[in-house]
Amino acid sequence: MWPFFAPKLPPHGWIEIAPPIVLAAAIVSRHEVEQMKRVLLVGALLLASAAPAAAQGQQPEARVTQVDTASYPDITLYVSVTGAGGAPVGGLTASDFRITEDGQPVTIGDFAGGGEPFTAVLAIDRSGSMAQAGKMDGAKEAALAFVGQMRQGDMAGVVAFDDAPRLLASPTRSVATLRSSIEGLEAQGSTALYDSIVVGVQQLASVSGRRALILLTDGRDQINMGDPTPISEHTLAQAIQVAQQAGVAIQVIGLGDRSSDDDVTGIDEGVLQQIASATGGQYIYAPSAGELATLYRSLAASMQAEYRITYRSPRPTFDGTRRDIRVQAAGSGAAGGSYLEQHLIHVRSSPALALLLLLPILGLLVAPRLVRGRVRRKEQPAPAAPQLAPPDPPRFCDQCGKPLRPGVKFCAGCGSRVPTEALR
Repeated sequence: MWPFFAPKLPPHGWIEIAPPIVLAAAIVSRHEVEQMKRVLLVGALLLASAAPAAAQGQQPEARVTQVDTASYPDITLYVSVTGAGGAPVGGLTASDFRITEDGQPVTIGDFAGGGEPFTAVLAIDRSGSMAQAGKMDGAKEAALAFVGQMRQGDMAGVVAFDDAPRLLASPTRSVATLRSSIEGLEAQGSTALYDSIVVGVQQLASVSGRRALILLTDGRDQINMGDPTPISEHTLAQAIQVAQQAGVAIQVIGLGDRSSDDDVTGIDEGVLQQIASATGGQYIYAPSAGELATLYRSLAASMQAEYRITYRSPRPTFDGTRRDIRVQAAGSGAAGGSYLEQHLIHVRSSPALALLLLLPILGLLVAPRLVRGRVRRKEQPAPAAPQLAPPDPPRFCDQCGKPLRPGVKFCAGCGSRVPTEALR
């Protein structure tokens, strides 16, 4: 039973009502006070647990930028880790990474954080539409900014494309050579986009280590404005296949108005996104040329801060299957990657296995020829017996009548000379 508190009548005649909190404290029992304490404690714990969840938005983001299978079954990954604002996250160690292949955890063998040299090819659209809205000047400024951030071991090349792709500079460490090729760019002609991919990939196909094709375009592969017929000799599918077979990821930058279908200002983002995703690259949209320089500097800085991680495949078989990779870095979400095991006959990694697999194949190739040869020999008729000349008729001596041996000049019986006619 709660105690009853009667209000006191003040001198002025008004009834004073205590504040609600005071009244509540006065009428609540000790047991109910303990219950309220428990409620407050639970609320504090819930607020504390919500704080890390709110901070999850600041977790680093990992991205697999390249999967190198040249030394299979040893796999080398290049991983980019960025934080708030896309800034590279450095200082991580091998223990900060968790990697699985087809769901199986792997052990990191070799690890390097930052400082790895790279080779990049800058494929730059210089078609006639790039003359609009300062796009050509912005592209040149961006390419020069990228070259300006190259370190001593980094290499870059330049491919410009209009009616056809043209290799202006093979991958080189010479900043002067790269600057000269970039500064001379002028907008003209059509857009041979797909052919430029093939030429750029060819420059990187034989390069080891970190490599990337950075493709900038403001349009689509076509003969000219108003004619959507592709001008490239290669199709989109063929260009993507060339990049996939060489293991070259393409970073695609779309420059222009994504809401426009105009040949001058619009871009075909669907095609550009397909190129990036199919090759393991990334698509980046740039609405104006003024943003390109900052974007290219960011790309260079990101590549220079990547982590190189090598592990041995937990399934080191030569089976031609696709393998899925997942990478987590310092609590980040899982980044995806994959590769296709293409070493069914891998002479360099296992000569004995290659020879073992080749022998049955060679046997299958040679056996039919041997069988056909034997069948032909059986079917051939037996050779005819040689025709012998008839024997010479016997000859006799004209003097004594005794037989003469072939070719004698004198008779053995009487010694007379055999006539010349008898000798023939």
